[in-house]
Amino acid sequence: MPEKILGIDIGSSRVKVVQVTRGFRVNQMTGYGSTRLPADADPLQVATALVELISEQNLESDRYLVALPTNETFLRRLSFPFSAERKISQVIGFELEPGLPLPLNAVQIDFVKTEPRPEGTHGVLAAAFPKGVLDPLLSAFQEVGIQPEVVDLDGSGLFFIAGQLKQLLPDKFAILDIGQGKSNLLYQNRGKDTYLRSLTMGCGQMSRNVAEILGISVDEAMEKIFSIGLSEEESSAAKDSVRGAVISQVELLAREIELSLMAAKVQDRELWPELLLLNGGGSLIKGLPEALEKALGIQVRCLVDMEDLGLLGHFGDHMADVPVFSVAAGLAFKGASRRMGFNFQAEEIRGQNPLIKWRQQVSYGLVACAVVAFAWLGSTGIDIYAKNKRLALINQSVDEVFHRTVPQFKGSVRPEQYASIVKNKIDELNQSVALFGAEARQHSSAELLRIISEAIPKDLDVTVSLLTVDNERVRLSGRADGFKTVDGVKNRLVALEDFEEVTITGAKAATDGKGVQFGLELLRQQLSGEGS
Repeated sequence: MPEKILGIDIGSSRVKVVQVTRGFRVNQMTGYGSTRLPADADPLQVATALVELISEQNLESDRYLVALPTNETFLRRLSFPFSAERKISQVIGFELEPGLPLPLNAVQIDFVKTEPRPEGTHGVLAAAFPKGVLDPLLSAFQEVGIQPEVVDLDGSGLFFIAGQLKQLLPDKFAILDIGQGKSNLLYQNRGKDTYLRSLTMGCGQMSRNVAEILGISVDEAMEKIFSIGLSEEESSAAKDSVRGAVISQVELLAREIELSLMAAKVQDRELWPELLLLNGGGSLIKGLPEALEKALGIQVRCLVDMEDLGLLGHFGDHMADVPVFSVAAGLAFKGASRRMGFNFQAEEIRGQNPLIKWRQQVSYGLVACAVVAFAWLGSTGIDIYAKNKRLALINQSVDEVFHRTVPQFKGSVRPEQYASIVKNKIDELNQSVALFGAEARQHSSAELLRIISEAIPKDLDVTVSLLTVDNERVRLSGRADGFKTVDGVKNRLVALEDFEEVTITGAKAATDGKGVQFGLELLRQQLSGEGS
């Protein structure tokens, strides 16, 4: 059954949503929409507006991914001498804490791994989102019946756009998403999300500055910015004054971009982006790419002007909506493709999502099965190796006894002579055994275990867990109630005539704190004489 995924972009003035239907082979955009938010909307008003929008546009979905403003987040680039995510998650809070304006328990922390560094360290883009903003919003979502699977940043939508266009983009590029209240800048180097930052300059700030310069209202300034833009095709005193005011703001934006890239330590010309890709509603300002290209000295293009938009091409005849809805679309397509990113969802709320919980249980089950399988294969391999080694020792012993008993002679020996020699060797071996008596014979493993068990008094608390026997020695290991008991066992075995020497090979306290783990090596009595 197709799965419906809804990407939700919560901006300063609007909520934008994009629905993607995930099929067996293809993912397809199946709906989108937006609604305006009241000024200074509280979390419950945002959640209510979202529910109404979903209902009006018939966009009920199986999974919900929410994007929160990147400018609310504290972002830092860190390096670690290890790459395991489990280790990074254990220490990242301590690395972030000195630079945070809030206590560590007042933020929700997550990270994405970026690029390995030449000095052997691994780069991480860390983010801390204030719980004072996050928790009320999650509570409001729960109140209206929405449980988001992922709570990400709106800047993460740029990660998806970069992935969709990777065949069309150079190794080093930046994406600038120009929104109403702010802009997000993503810098990538060779496919790695190296740097993400929120800039203060957005369409709203630009219109306020233009309104102040021209002495008009903010709404009038916004309308003139988009209607006149920066194109010089039509010239008049009024249009030139608007154009000049807008260009001064573009120069400020270009300066902010340069400072951001310097903060990302890409000020070297060899690391400087070869392309700046414009996205967001602000990218629709006429003439903006050319103005930024002149100010920055690098190529600047708009997202809607790219030849192949991949999955974003599902907007069809409404391609002008692509920059406005790309963040929500990015989240939805990211959910469909299981791409990595931030997730600031609290663990206690994450555990209430039945879909996430089901997927976690399946993952745990698969891991447990893999561990059991590897353990079984490992124990079977060790057992086969030990048996093969034991068989080789037995074969070697058989060969030695055979060649001692039936020697090979150089030269020509008649069969009757050879038979006589073999008979004499067997007689000598029997006489040697008879000379030393039954007590001197090599005992079987079972017999040795019986002898050792009878030698240890029943009042000693001793358990033998392993016994190995070869022609020369006996090794045993087990557990006793104390070191004194181990010495007592050794003394009892020394008194036996079956062993030439008894040595304690190891004695240490058991790991569970109960008793002593010990090992003993017993050198067996060897038969002497020519026939031995």
